[in-house]
Amino acid sequence: MRKYFHILLVSLISAFAVSCAHNSAKEGILEKRAGYGNEPQEQNIPKKVTRTKGKVKKAWLHAHEMPTGDYFGGAWVYLLVEETQWTFPEGQNGR
Repeated sequence: MRKYFHILLVSLISAFAVSCAHNSAKEGILEKRAGYGNEPQEQNIPKKVTRTKGKVKKAWLHAHEMPTGDYFGGAWVYLLVEETQWTFPEGQNGR
């Protein structure tokens, strides 16, 4: 008898969980909000913008004793040699 009670209890809980997890009235709300399938609106995006990637160099500072008497164990240091640049066509300010 106890075995059948457990089977019935699990069946009822499963049926309740499935009915709560599926709500067809709210199906697709997130997809509608996200605007999937909508045509993109015309935006003020400049055309033919070019970007040059900055250059970063990596240098190793060797282990040494500093003038204060502290010991520096050595480390990698990243140096920015050339910054990233954005180039916009004439008449467009990038906004």
